[in-house]
Amino acid sequence: MIGQTILHYKILEKLGEGGMGVVYKAEDTKLKREVAIKFLPHHVLTNAEEKQRFEIEAQAAAALNHPNISTIYSIEESKDNIFIVMEYIDGIELKQKISKGILPIEESLNIIEQIGEGLKAAHRKGIIHRDIKSSNIMITQSGQIKIMDFGLAKVKGVSHITKMGTTLGTTAYMSPEQAHAIPTDQRCDIWSFGVVIYELLTGDLPFQAEHEAGLIYLILNEEPPAPSALNRKIPKQIDDFVQKMMQKDREKRFNNIDECLNELKAIRTGAVINAAQKLKKSIAVLPFDNIGSEKENEYFGDGLTEELIVNLSKLNEIEVVSRTTSMAYKDAKKDTKTVGRELNVRYILEGSVRKFHDNIRITVQLIDVESDRQLWAEAYKGKLEDVFDIQEQVSKQIVDALMLKLSPKEKVVLTKRPTLNAEAFDCYLRARDHLYRRTKNNVEFAIQLFQKTIELDPRYASAYAGLGEAYANLYQDYDTKEIWLDKAIESSFKALMYDPTLSEAYVALGLAYFSKKSIEEALESTKKAIELDPSNYIAHWIMGRIYHSTDRDSEAVSILEKAIELNPDFYSAYTDLKMVYERLGKMDKYKEILGKLLELVPKYLSKHPDDARSHIYFATDLAQAGRNEEAKVEASKALELCPGDPLMLYNAACCYARMNENKLAIDALRKSMNAGLEDIEWTKRDPDLVGLHDEPEFIELMKIK
Repeated sequence: MIGQTILHYKILEKLGEGGMGVVYKAEDTKLKREVAIKFLPHHVLTNAEEKQRFEIEAQAAAALNHPNISTIYSIEESKDNIFIVMEYIDGIELKQKISKGILPIEESLNIIEQIGEGLKAAHRKGIIHRDIKSSNIMITQSGQIKIMDFGLAKVKGVSHITKMGTTLGTTAYMSPEQAHAIPTDQRCDIWSFGVVIYELLTGDLPFQAEHEAGLIYLILNEEPPAPSALNRKIPKQIDDFVQKMMQKDREKRFNNIDECLNELKAIRTGAVINAAQKLKKSIAVLPFDNIGSEKENEYFGDGLTEELIVNLSKLNEIEVVSRTTSMAYKDAKKDTKTVGRELNVRYILEGSVRKFHDNIRITVQLIDVESDRQLWAEAYKGKLEDVFDIQEQVSKQIVDALMLKLSPKEKVVLTKRPTLNAEAFDCYLRARDHLYRRTKNNVEFAIQLFQKTIELDPRYASAYAGLGEAYANLYQDYDTKEIWLDKAIESSFKALMYDPTLSEAYVALGLAYFSKKSIEEALESTKKAIELDPSNYIAHWIMGRIYHSTDRDSEAVSILEKAIELNPDFYSAYTDLKMVYERLGKMDKYKEILGKLLELVPKYLSKHPDDARSHIYFATDLAQAGRNEEAKVEASKALELCPGDPLMLYNAACCYARMNENKLAIDALRKSMNAGLEDIEWTKRDPDLVGLHDEPEFIELMKIK
């Protein structure tokens, strides 16, 4: 056939072949243009039904004039052939394009919209295609879509030429009504269009079987996986869109293509997709359950949770909920959808840990909150020394599952191991667990455990940073001996000697310098901590305190608000922000933050009832809210937990002063100073103690150096 001239068409090359004919590229020698011509196969020329169907295709397509439908020029007949002459499309089939890889969602939506516009034009002319599939759709070099092959078209007003009970269409794209061989309407095109969209978005067909009978069974009886199960970049709104197009009951589908296009345009406005994209890359790592019989092993699961949070927080493409906020869900009996909604995240990682001596078993699963589907799950067994491999594998699996793009630096971060000593790592997790409990005994025990960790691995930078933080907290909350600050600074510098990129070490250094009133050094340290880890809320909090203490309250507001944004459950930042607003005279904001504290601190105390420091701070909050009797109860609890502690006594003075119990306040303040707390400059400017400024005894106390 190639090289022959039929009428005035010179055959140049074969383009393809299907059940309804053979297509060639040809030259129209009269009009000097390239065309495509489709011949009815010789073996069906004698079949009246096939011949009539061929003519209907030409009539149907010729009646359409739309940029997304292939143009029919004429139907011709020679001695041995009947053929359709149509525009030659310089491009590739959509099926070929899909085979080269999944397209970006926005590009796919552009293709989908063009196909829809073409079908809308056909349906408005009363023409149903009945064989929509990716190989019947062409994409030109400029990206324009062309719907081809109206060989099975059903035209309004034309009598049926197909015998009743005969199934028509390509099986994989066939609607249930076509599979049942019952009369069809435009909704069969909507189904097939949905299959094409599914294929375009995922690279796979929704129904796949080895035999046609099996394929028809699936179409009639089974539901395909949601598109996002195969391509996690697909938001739920597009899942819903495709699934509605492919409802087995056509009454539940879109009624017409116009409805489809309206829905598609709503998705493409950007609001829907942008919201999905925003949620898509946010994750909460929930506390791992301890399923062993030994309650004391809970520290291990909590520690693994924190290590994963820290590692994932260093990746730019994902937002990670802070440890404090995640730990609030420990033992919470809430389903993942509820947790996801409360935390405003798309993904949740949860798991369990069983530790018995040095044997560990860890199970992990990643859940898509939007669809409530499990994206990935794995179980790991091994010895304690295998924990580093397990952590690395889990982090990499999350990156793969969420399709995160990592920079070379981030790839190193995920494989970097703070220690190779499993016993040191275990001891470090124990130390962190005690440090987070914040009571004096726990902070002191944490110091011992950090020291033991360092004995096991003298180059363990994170252990030195933890030790520096513990010393700084001991000074700040319980024991104002200068030696603790010196030890904090020494430990922090050792941490930086072994790992100069450790944000936590700069935080400990900043806190120690701040307590020493070395403001410039404290500010420099916190800035460096934030530079290394912009999500480090403790660094923002310390910087906010520095600004507040140096009368830079307007700057303090933005920094403390950032700390709260990074960790909405970190009540210490609210406490300082409350003081800043009070000094600035913004009493509406002050009352708003006070209200937040009255909600947050009880939640914290329900999990940490022995934290005297939090009880005394809460007592002051209650006093500021005018709830004096409750304030006295909380102050008493704090003093019972830490009798004679100078900081407890100082904060009790603050609480009593807020209640206008000036004699009790001055008595507590005197006891605090006698116990060793003599920060006269702060005492003079503390807003909680303003009510004492005219008291003679207070004036005398402030003369003491």
